[in-house]
Amino acid sequence: MSQAYFNHYMHTASQFAKLGFGKHAPWIDVVNSLEHDGLGRTTDHLGNSLWLDGLVQRWQFPAPCEPAPLASLRQLRETLHRSAEDLAARGTLDKETLREINAAMSVPIRRVLRQHQNGFAVQEIPARADWGWIEAQIAASFVHMLVDGTMSRMKFCGDERCRWIFVDETKGRTRRWCNERTCGNRNRVRRARARAAS
Repeated sequence: MSQAYFNHYMHTASQFAKLGFGKHAPWIDVVNSLEHDGLGRTTDHLGNSLWLDGLVQRWQFPAPCEPAPLASLRQLRETLHRSAEDLAARGTLDKETLREINAAMSVPIRRVLRQHQNGFAVQEIPARADWGWIEAQIAASFVHMLVDGTMSRMKFCGDERCRWIFVDETKGRTRRWCNERTCGNRNRVRRARARAAS
């Protein structure tokens, strides 16, 4: 790895994290890539090649040679967002949503047994290390959270103008806001003003 590439890599990964991404799972980053700032402004990070580089680097996906398929990524984002809403509201997914998630994960792979110092592991190797594989890994990260129970801690920000998805890691699962300093403070100010006006 050249020094220039390393510097670019570290800068991109750092910027990705500063924006609030890269904390829990690739699917959460993709859903949150349509970002509402709580003040009426919306940013679609999928249209930003540097953001996509950050996604690939943070989750250690193979860097694809071809341009990102934005329409396909946006469709996957819509499917995952709808799935998260359904789980939050009803705890279930409908058959069409299950079909879409399974289709996203359906890419050719081969499994290889590796031996490490501490034992054995199975590695999944894609037939093609392209955006199809990345989309499959994004969808699989949603499925892993669903199966291992982590999804029960998934929440939408309590600010209706934000709705950023996060994982509530507090002991009592009491967290309401994606960020106390922004959405939390903003909502406290709104409530205080509403009380003063009444």
